[in-house]
Amino acid sequence: MSKSVVIVNVAYYQPGTKKMACNYNHIRYIATKPEADRGDPEAYRIGDEDYPLASGTAAGHIKYAAERPGSSGLFGSEGEPVPGWQEIGSKLARHNLPVWRVIVSLRQDDAERLGLTEREKWQACIENGVNSAIKAMHLHPDHARWVAAFHRKEGHPHCHVVIWEEKHGAARRQGYLEPGERRGVFRSFAREVFRDERDCLTAEKTAIRDAIRELAGNDMAKVTEFMKEVKQARLEARAFLGASPKMLPVLTAGREEVLARKLKDLAGIMPGHGRVALAYMPGEVKEKAWEIAGWILEQPGFSQSAGRYQELARQLASHYTLKPEALDEAARKAYEDIRDRVAQVVLKGAAEINRLEREIEFKEKGESRQIQVEKSRVANGVWKAAWRALERERTRAEAQALLTAERELERRRRKAREEGREMGTL
Repeated sequence: MSKSVVIVNVAYYQPGTKKMACNYNHIRYIATKPEADRGDPEAYRIGDEDYPLASGTAAGHIKYAAERPGSSGLFGSEGEPVPGWQEIGSKLARHNLPVWRVIVSLRQDDAERLGLTEREKWQACIENGVNSAIKAMHLHPDHARWVAAFHRKEGHPHCHVVIWEEKHGAARRQGYLEPGERRGVFRSFAREVFRDERDCLTAEKTAIRDAIRELAGNDMAKVTEFMKEVKQARLEARAFLGASPKMLPVLTAGREEVLARKLKDLAGIMPGHGRVALAYMPGEVKEKAWEIAGWILEQPGFSQSAGRYQELARQLASHYTLKPEALDEAARKAYEDIRDRVAQVVLKGAAEINRLEREIEFKEKGESRQIQVEKSRVANGVWKAAWRALERERTRAEAQALLTAERELERRRRKAREEGREMGTL
């Protein structure tokens, strides 16, 4: 199991103090901060169509994007609707029992290795952890409530969790947690953070042990060869399928607005029928799609991943030639390849905007509120799909580079052994 440390901080506000009113601001903070992951961008945000559209100013758009109903980062138990953050914040500001605040944090490299880079993964982890933490805190499970928000903070992604009890006869009235209770809360979340890794390592250990016992017996040479084959099989699988992506870069309100506008411009020049494929698009549409794809690939996070992808193309090409112009050509083709993949994602987003504009009626002086909301959803979907496309190719290229290096090393070893045997026969 990983030696990395998961950090779990617990704080509370005792009822009857002025600080209880801060619960409202805390809920607003965790729900609407730009880093708050608002969930699957492909899903409709319930309630958005009834929210009054903010003014056309940039500040108004940012406020609208952060505070419209259904778009906050709050989540709770799976399958149970979560009220708007305003409702929860107002309720907890007047709550007459303790309210606990928990932060579960990881370093970014650990989160990426553990696959905890998106809200969906964190939500399952936090829900299971909360259920155990409630027991450790000696709260009544039927009366305990909680909400959480995942913040994709660069360097240390983390979840904010707020736990409280509804009023009942045996409700806990003291917020202070004994040392044993605090350890129980820590273990509850740490256990869930590392659950998948622990289960995977246990299963892998058992499978390898059984295979060695069956195939190799006590022959260490066979054991070594078998482990090499296992390592190569892993690399081959990653080279074919790719691996889990790194953490999705934050799409700020400003970038979301720019991307949505670019997608609308592209939608305006796309053909009204036919297959949505880059190869079949008119030259003007291709150029616009490439321009938007290039803009996405220049954004923080994307630019680093795209740069690494080009470096890997150079590395792979260097096994066959050391000519600088040939290495530059390999890097250029790698960039064009990923740009085309992102451009295809962009085209699908623009086509979705066209579909929405055909289906939703316009108001007298502009688009309906629902159009604005759906364009925001499409922009988020394009951002996320573009990242997955880029990361899939980058991780595949990394595995291919390692696989090629392993094969080249093995070729050299085999050649050295053959030369050694020839020298021995002389």
